[in-house]
Amino acid sequence: MKYVLLFFTKTKLGLLTISVILTASILLLFAGFCLAEVKHGVCCPEELNSVIFSYSEPVVKCEEITEIQTALVKLGFYHGETTGIFDKKTEEAVKKFQVSSKLKVDGVFGQKTRNALSEKFENHSLSVSTRIEPKGEVHLIINADKKRLYVYDDNKLIKEFPVAVGTKKTPTPIGDWKIKRKAKNWGTGFGTRWMGLNVAWGIYGIHGTNKPWSIGTRASHGCIRMLNHEVEQLYELVKVGTRVKIEGTVFPAYYEKRFPVHKGHKGSEVVLVQKGLIAEGYLKGEPDGIFGQATEDALKKLQKDKGFEVTGQVDTDIWGVLGL
Repeated sequence: MKYVLLFFTKTKLGLLTISVILTASILLLFAGFCLAEVKHGVCCPEELNSVIFSYSEPVVKCEEITEIQTALVKLGFYHGETTGIFDKKTEEAVKKFQVSSKLKVDGVFGQKTRNALSEKFENHSLSVSTRIEPKGEVHLIINADKKRLYVYDDNKLIKEFPVAVGTKKTPTPIGDWKIKRKAKNWGTGFGTRWMGLNVAWGIYGIHGTNKPWSIGTRASHGCIRMLNHEVEQLYELVKVGTRVKIEGTVFPAYYEKRFPVHKGHKGSEVVLVQKGLIAEGYLKGEPDGIFGQATEDALKKLQKDKGFEVTGQVDTDIWGVLGL
């Protein structure tokens, strides 16, 4: 041990090395926390890690490139179909944007280009807003299908904002919630404001974004994204405890198009199943959206009493029984 200490004492390179090691260890520690949060349902893990895109063979294709192309279309740098492919046409559009932003012109969509696009798009979306002083109780209604957030002062609509919501694979939680915490500059990918919701099965909230071009689309892992200058307005209007009702389609109307729901599932569809079991007298307590042992036992008892095969999962036969 003393030789190791002597090495770091006598060399600047050693001090730099131990600094790098310590920094890397801390980053890995936080990365572990981030991965744990992603596993348990953090809403926007894709905003925490920015990917660098460039033209190459074979070409890269992903949903985020579609979002970037859409942003470049709205700003007049890209023309044509948004394919989600980082091809030569996309590279040329990025170069044009880099020229306009006085950046290094290399056609690579890296962090500096990403930041510049985010800032320009945010500024492009700026609107004049008058200060609002609510007189009654403020509550929010978010329509996930319309991708709009409505602010009410008692029963009077006083403000509305465009938002981005969850994708079909990672939907926004439908239901009645409350804001349980507020924070400024909560995390790198969550814009300038964060308002967390009391959703039992994961971490969801209303927040800003470093991808303002995603507003008006289904793009998140379940959170509600807003433009930063607009989420700052909303932040001043709400408090911890503010009611938030999220409306939207939970599952297809046709039973045969729905996937079976069973133990281990979490989400809005489980809330509805639990409400149905409570209404039928098979489950006690409040729905929490987590399909655990109590929910499975209640469902099996219902299946047995109604003469269905006891599978412990909600399928085509059971949806109708639960009134869903």
